[in-house]
Amino acid sequence: SRRMTLAAARAALAPRGVLRAAINLSNFLLVSDQTGATPRGISPSLCGALAQRLEVPLELVPYANPGLLADAATSDEWDVGLIGAEPARAATIAFTRPYA
Repeated sequence: SRRMTLAAARAALAPRGVLRAAINLSNFLLVSDQTGATPRGISPSLCGALAQRLEVPLELVPYANPGLLADAATSDEWDVGLIGAEPARAATIAFTRPYA
């Protein structure tokens, strides 16, 4: 398997020097707490871990539902997003393999 260097990963995932990570606020399993200034839960934690690995600041970009998040894929509002893979959206979103 080919390993990407940190610089290459940073250039691909956080080209502006900050990781703009889109999260879906409608799924309480992924975003469990929205009462504070920063949403908390699995999605924000995963995004934070990725930003930490890339050694860049994190900017969460919240969306009310997955459709709005996906629709913004071509608007340069986010660099990575946490959304279920949908074949119809694969034309504009590069989905990773499913995770278990």
